[in-house]
Amino acid sequence: MKLVTTPKKLALATMLLSGVSVQSMAAAELEEVVVTAQKRSESMQDIPIAMSAYSADNIQAMGLHSAKDIGMASPSLQMPTYPTSSNNLALFIRGVGSADSISLTKDNTVGVYYDGVYAGRSTGLLADLADLERVEILRGPQGTLYGRNTTSGAINFINAKPTGEFGLKQSLTVGDMGIFRSVTNLNLPAVAGFKVKLTAAISERDGWVENDGANKLPGGVYEDFYSEDKEGFRFAVRYDGVENLVIDYAYDLSDMDTTPAYFQYSGPVGGADGNGNPITNSYTSRLEETRTPTGGINYAYYLPLTETEVEGHNLTVTYDINDHLTFKSITGYREFDDNLSTNFAQSFGGAFGLEVNTITEHEQLSQEFQLIGSGETISYVAGLYYLKEEGEQSEKQFLSRETVDLAGIEAIDNATGFPCGDGSNAAPLCSGFIPFFNITPLLFNDYAAESDVESSAVFGQATWTPPAAELENKLDLTLGLRYTKDERESERFSNRAWNGFLAGEGESDLSKTDWSVVADYKWTDNVSTYLKAATAFRSGGAGRNSGDYSQFFDEETLISYEFGWKAEMLDRRLRINGAIYQMEIDDIILDYLPDPVNAPNRVDVINSGEATINGFELDVLAALTESFTIGFNYAYLDYEFNDVIFPDGTDHTDTTVLVWAPENAYSFIADYNVSLAAGELRFHLDYSRQDEQFALANTDEGEVEVEAFDLMNARISLADVDIAGAKWQFGIWSRNVLDERVSNYRIGTTATTYLQPRTVGADVMFEF
Repeated sequence: MKLVTTPKKLALATMLLSGVSVQSMAAAELEEVVVTAQKRSESMQDIPIAMSAYSADNIQAMGLHSAKDIGMASPSLQMPTYPTSSNNLALFIRGVGSADSISLTKDNTVGVYYDGVYAGRSTGLLADLADLERVEILRGPQGTLYGRNTTSGAINFINAKPTGEFGLKQSLTVGDMGIFRSVTNLNLPAVAGFKVKLTAAISERDGWVENDGANKLPGGVYEDFYSEDKEGFRFAVRYDGVENLVIDYAYDLSDMDTTPAYFQYSGPVGGADGNGNPITNSYTSRLEETRTPTGGINYAYYLPLTETEVEGHNLTVTYDINDHLTFKSITGYREFDDNLSTNFAQSFGGAFGLEVNTITEHEQLSQEFQLIGSGETISYVAGLYYLKEEGEQSEKQFLSRETVDLAGIEAIDNATGFPCGDGSNAAPLCSGFIPFFNITPLLFNDYAAESDVESSAVFGQATWTPPAAELENKLDLTLGLRYTKDERESERFSNRAWNGFLAGEGESDLSKTDWSVVADYKWTDNVSTYLKAATAFRSGGAGRNSGDYSQFFDEETLISYEFGWKAEMLDRRLRINGAIYQMEIDDIILDYLPDPVNAPNRVDVINSGEATINGFELDVLAALTESFTIGFNYAYLDYEFNDVIFPDGTDHTDTTVLVWAPENAYSFIADYNVSLAAGELRFHLDYSRQDEQFALANTDEGEVEVEAFDLMNARISLADVDIAGAKWQFGIWSRNVLDERVSNYRIGTTATTYLQPRTVGADVMFEF
């Protein structure tokens, strides 16, 4: 539920929550949420994990079409879109994440799993949420059951399985900005124990920043910014024709053509760009057309489509050895090809325009074996895990076609790629050269990196319930252990390196043991508290845009202490879950931008110092009546650094920050249903707000923040309408109802992107 954040309106919401009488809630009861966060089906209220879960009904009611939509609904989770790609998200939980999520040589801190298969990269994560049974967001380190690179949490996407009964579900969505979305789910009748399900999702959206101007050159490509054209297909088959045996196989394919965000110049007016043109315009509010900071005229920027193709195979075999022991095998293969193009549109002040083209090829194979058992006083999970990951990534950085001259530089040397001219301004003479202004962009950085990762692990977690009468079914003690061996080799090749992206290679070989200890006490059948300590680590690697590629950074390690509670009261009409935690990170992996204005593409990655993060989380859900449900989620975060010493010996303790770590973030949600003769009228409102947060870390150019922002979304639908033997639903919706126009990403002190404008639309769905 979206509430404007004034003290008066927040007080009104508090009065609403506190003033509901028990009598008005007499007929209501919250549904049980079943999750598989601990590798077995359990009630979310029964497990000592701070987490959120969204069912298929939640996803539909909230209009969640992509993973980024889920991020705004979960205050502890930040998911900024990668600045040069609309097909990649950076993931942060409890303030810990990786901003350079596109890199193959630097691992993320949030583990992403598709039906139990770990995805090493988040490219393609923005494919449509077309066939989900639920999404689980596990907060805090998950180092024992989920392993490497889950220092801050894990996200599980669980797809709906074939039913074995004929059924068709079709939804269509249209909206302004040319929005169109079609999702088809077809279940086929079971044949000889085989059940089949087919899913297709197609979506489109026009770019909402028009990229046009009189300067267009013949043969150039000038797509609008923020456009989307996505297709996704999934084939799933389940075999359960043999007693105690279930085999699930799924194949998914996503094809996405998109354009990136528009970075507009929002720096100071005055001075001149590199061509001597005065900077006369600064754009500190959202634009919906491209403009130049020199003169403010409409200006077209060369921008091809970004093309991304992702596919995956998943084979899961589950065999019940007996009533108390299950064997499971999970085999996964995933690969993607990504051809990314972006144009920073003179947003760095006109000193030079910057175009980037990044091509990535990635594939991974994983195998996991699990034994899941239980007895009278003990339950356990034990397993083996293996991952092989290979990838190649090349990047070309251009002085863009919009750049005509650079302070006396008249040409680019055709052999070296370095500027040359008449000898003035430190620009040496050269012989073989190309004109500085040409439809062909001027290449000044051209490098490629190869990365090979091999990881293996053995893990186990056991929960013991003491049999003493006074503790029977009240106290659970859990111990988890995981031993991981990681090996990485990486090499960078450079053809041209104006900003020092020189060739280099390196390798790392490490072994780590992670552990977790939990004491969970049930005070009543519906109220429990737990104490938890857990460790996790993120592997070392190399910074793909660093100056010295041979200088590998080491792993960072984390230990977390957490006190949590889970409570259902008023006959399961009110649910209050929460956690208080402290995380201590050693040898923290830090990004450093030596010159974010003139060289925003140069990012050094180092280990240095320690960070302590303290936080508080609260999740409240109340069934006020049988028809009216409201929820409130809140996350508070504070941190400090110690002993942050950079390679040059300078102390950056006081200036080092966590990125995408708002001090306060919260969300409201409200659902109200009215039964009618023709069906059920449903009203949905959700609101989320995040404090200001740093978008860039460790610069010498001052703090780089995005503003605090909030979003309100609404949907009204008429559901359960019987027409021609099918169940129909008709809805109207709006996202960013208040048309908030604040920034949501910044690079350096002058390059800024903004929230998408308000969109409105309608959808229809039927199933039988």
